[in-house]
Amino acid sequence: MTRPMLVLLALSTMLALAGCPNGGGGEGGFRSDTVSVLYTANGGSNNLSGFTIGARGALTAITPATFSTGGTNTEWVAISPDGQFLYASNQNSANISAFTINATTGILTPTTTPTFSTGLGSSPRGITVTPNGQFVYVANSASNTVSGFSIGSGGVLTSTSPATFLTGGTLARGIAVSPDGQFLYVANSGTHNVSGFTIDAGGVLTATSPATFSTGAGSPSPEGLAISPNGSFLYVANSGTNVIAGFTIGPGGVLTPMATPTFSTGVPGSSPQRIAISPNGSFLYITNSGMNEVAAFTIGAGGLLTPTTPVTFSTGAASAPVGITINPAGQFVYVANSGSTNNVAGFSIGSDGTLTPTTPPTFSTAPHAPIGIATPGRP
Repeated sequence: MTRPMLVLLALSTMLALAGCPNGGGGEGGFRSDTVSVLYTANGGSNNLSGFTIGARGALTAITPATFSTGGTNTEWVAISPDGQFLYASNQNSANISAFTINATTGILTPTTTPTFSTGLGSSPRGITVTPNGQFVYVANSASNTVSGFSIGSGGVLTSTSPATFLTGGTLARGIAVSPDGQFLYVANSGTHNVSGFTIDAGGVLTATSPATFSTGAGSPSPEGLAISPNGSFLYVANSGTNVIAGFTIGPGGVLTPMATPTFSTGVPGSSPQRIAISPNGSFLYITNSGMNEVAAFTIGAGGLLTPTTPVTFSTGAASAPVGITINPAGQFVYVANSGSTNNVAGFSIGSDGTLTPTTPPTFSTAPHAPIGIATPGRP
């Protein structure tokens, strides 16, 4: 058995032992027979690029290298934790594309119903699959709602009842579900806050009390968000104020700002976009689109962030990184470079959280510009 297969088998066992039965999202994990894959959402091209991940983090394009979404302006993508299904949100066509993933080759095949509506004029953005693989949720930027779907046979989606849930904010962007599947959060860029929900066994969302939580003073314009693997902390990328807002997650999903409520992502204009946290909960990474870099932090007691030394790592000139993901084994960081470079930047994660470029350091998606990126069960 090869080393990558051993890693996936070990991770599958750990995830199975750590299954989370509460709420709508527990009990998920990898199939040990699934090839290690990564996909990007190429917004202007309305397609997805697919790669397999090698032992040293190198990406190899799947054949064929791209897959049409059948929608328009595809910017966000999510993969079920078991690696069987992929879902992509199409902003301009107001729908979700759904695919099955070939466990051996990584080839995508549209589900029997290839797309699912999120509502006329909804403008779906952030998308996530619950840890138990039962539900898909999408943040609708124009209608200020979350669309909920249950995942059926062959990955086909059926709307929850009700089908949508008001966020209580405006311009919804990122979305995340807690590891135990009990809570869901949405970043509202227009109202500069986060909406909180509880998830019941049928996938129905109920607003927390209070229903929204400020991400800070000024005009923070929150974009991406991520939850620590232990479910204790939530972090928000504030693109307008160049900081990360940190919260502790309390009973009922209520958010409380950390003792240090915000953490700088760098100089003004860094424009942080999306966040990924290592599976062991030790490190946090965020894309600084305005500075063509990734900023790295260690996560300490109380969820407080400390910059690594160095704190930032270049993704290349004119790269404008947006999407970010970490492979499920926690070895590599990958970044979707939405600028003129048309590629994915790869890094290996050191024991102190610092990043070293893979060999080669970038992997082409040309002529397509990637925006979103995902690996199984990871944003």
